[in-house]
This record gives sequence, structure tokens and C-alpha cells, in this order.
Amino acid sequence: MSLSPGQHIAAINGVNIAYTVSGSGPLLFAVSSGWGVGSSYLRHALAPLADRFTILVMSTRGSGGSSRPVDESTMGTATMADDIEHLRRHLGLGAIDLFGHSNGGAIAIGFAGKYPNACRKLILADSQLVGLSAGEATAAIVAERARDPRFSNAVAALSGMGPFVFEDQAITDVLTSTFPLYFFNPENVGKAIDTFDLPIDSWATRTHMTADRLPEARQDDLLDKIKARTLVLVGKDDFQTPVEISQHIVAGIRGAVFTVIRECGHMPWFEQPEIFYSAISEFLEG
Repeated sequence: MSLSPGQHIAAINGVNIAYTVSGSGPLLFAVSSGWGVGSSYLRHALAPLADRFTILVMSTRGSGGSSRPVDESTMGTATMADDIEHLRRHLGLGAIDLFGHSNGGAIAIGFAGKYPNACRKLILADSQLVGLSAGEATAAIVAERARDPRFSNAVAALSGMGPFVFEDQAITDVLTSTFPLYFFNPENVGKAIDTFDLPIDSWATRTHMTADRLPEARQDDLLDKIKARTLVLVGKDDFQTPVEISQHIVAGIRGAVFTVIRECGHMPWFEQPEIFYSAISEFLEG
């Protein structure tokens, strides 16, 4: 039940959950994405906040040092949201301030919607919402970037992509070949990819995607159940989770604060760090 700095393991909800603690000050709880990418990218993203906050980064079941469940059907976003609640109770915490990015945002929504009294403040950065697609917006961004030679190889890789092959290196190759599309400025790709746990765990990718495709995985009905004060951040040029998804989330959460970050893709801490960190600090300390 430790909040001391370092790496920890908690046996909860049928799995061993790995989490790291760093910094000092009020606690900010953060959850990584659930599709096998691990949590080192998130630890890197939030590290500059550690001089003002205690940062707890939780690795989702099946990746990032957390163990796999016996039942593959429990690899969905909803169960990962339950894991946050189990860890919160295990640590003896009251209502938490929670950060989620991308699919981690969807997991955070799952937690805040199912356990509304356990979430005090909620920060969603370029968040996914399970069951909602913005395919037309993504296609428009890709079409625009197809005319930019800086993105030509990534657009070609995306256009030539066949069915997913669920092998670690194959999934990793999909990410690295299309990764420039995640940015407004693709020059950020090199320093960003170095923060990821690679190769990606394809078992986690497959089982997570399968669980989240089920009709009951949809999250629309959770938004109006969220009581937490909520900040939603999104890059204006995010092709992975376009602005339209964040607009839908904001419309569903009462009183949510919305910031669209210009000249920014899916990872704002690389492209607009001053805006990103200032927005989070002011929201948490306000």
C-alpha cells in the first residue's frame, strides 16, 4: 500500500498491477492506454509536473509490468477502469484527481462515470471514447497530409496497411511507420518514439480490441454520470482522436472545460509543452 517513490506491484482484481510513484505534492493519478503500449511514455509525459505534484502512473493489466488476466474477456476498457478503483481502495485513498491520454482517457472516463464519488478532478488529453468514431475527420487530416512530403511515407504506410497481424513486431511496425501522422510537426517523431516500451505487446492489443468491440463496451451513457470537475485537452491536428471526439465528450460532461491546442497532434507534451503543463497545473491548483 505504498505511495513512496519508486516502482510497486499491487495484487488487485485478479491481476498484479504495476505502478510508479514520483515527485511530491498533491497526488495526480494517471492511467496508461490499454492496448499493450506500456506506461513509460506516460511517465515521461508527466515527469515535468513532479516538482509540483506526486505522480502515480498505473500500467494497465496485460502490459507495462502488470500481469495478464486468466480471462481474456476482462482486457477491456471497463475492467481497466475497475482496476483504478481497486488500486485506489488498496492504497486507502479518498477521491482522486485522474489523468488519462488517448485510450487512457477512455479508461479514466470509465472510472469517473462508474465511480463518480471517487473522482474529484478529471483531465482528458486527446481522449478516446469507446464506441465513438471520427473516421471522416481522420480521413480529412490524412488527405491533407498526403500533399505534404514530410508525411508521404507515413501516408503510404497507412494506405497500404492490410489486416492486423497480431505479432509483437508487426504491431510495433504499424506504429512506427505511421507515427509521423500523430504529430503536427513530424520532426517530433524521434524523441517521442524513444519514450515508448517497445515492442508493443500484441496479446494485449488483440484482447483489448476484441473486448472493446462488444456493444456493451460503448461509453456514451457514462458521460452524464461524471461528477468530477473535468478538463478536456485536444490537439487541433490530432488524426488519431480528432477534435470531434473531444467535442462530444465535453457536450456530455456537465461543466467540462475545453481547450483546443493549435499546431498540435496527439501528444501535446512534445509539441506544445508550455500550454499543456500550464493548463494541467492551473486546473489542479485552481
